[in-house]
Amino acid sequence: MNKINIRPYKKEDRPFLRTLCCDVADRGGPIDNSFPDREVAADMLTKYYTDYEPESSFVAESNGRLVGYINGCMDNRRYGLVMVWILMPALLARAFKRGLFFKPQVHQLIGGALRNWRRAFTWRKKSFHSHQGHLHIGIAQDFRGQKVGRGLINALAGHAVGLGITELGASVHGGNKAACVFFEAQGFVVRDRYPMVMVINGKEDHYHSLLYVKTISAL
Repeated sequence: MNKINIRPYKKEDRPFLRTLCCDVADRGGPIDNSFPDREVAADMLTKYYTDYEPESSFVAESNGRLVGYINGCMDNRRYGLVMVWILMPALLARAFKRGLFFKPQVHQLIGGALRNWRRAFTWRKKSFHSHQGHLHIGIAQDFRGQKVGRGLINALAGHAVGLGITELGASVHGGNKAACVFFEAQGFVVRDRYPMVMVINGKEDHYHSLLYVKTISAL
């Protein structure tokens, strides 16, 4: 068993966290399977946490290597406002400059997003006006099953309780069975299920996005 150290995120962890996120972002596998630009993907998935709320992130390291992370947000409403009014306009501009809107993969993602607009509206209504928290977690494939995720969840939960947060949520692809088992083992339960559509290689993939929630007020 490798020795794991769980500690608060530091600014110098940023490039390693972004790389690891892209390595595990597609249902535990590389983001390259579904999105053609790692820099834009990393901005979209991690920039709020590392640049606007770094105090709510923790990392796991082993022998100097970053092998896991948990990015937390303690105020969903603030997250939504920053994403919509600050980060998304910059992301769209960067994506355009890098030619992403001319790539077939992106066309398919946009098509899927348009079909999922009802889910996005419902999520916005419930999340943007909530002052509860959420998380995003990633663990290197060769360090799964070593209680790294449990340690990261506990670190974030302790931080959240200290700020008066009573719930943490996580969005999980319904087809990611390993992630579902993990969250349920950590005491999360499914609160909502949203039907989703993703287009991959011209074929529709119908699935559910699961909102897992853990009550932490009793910790």
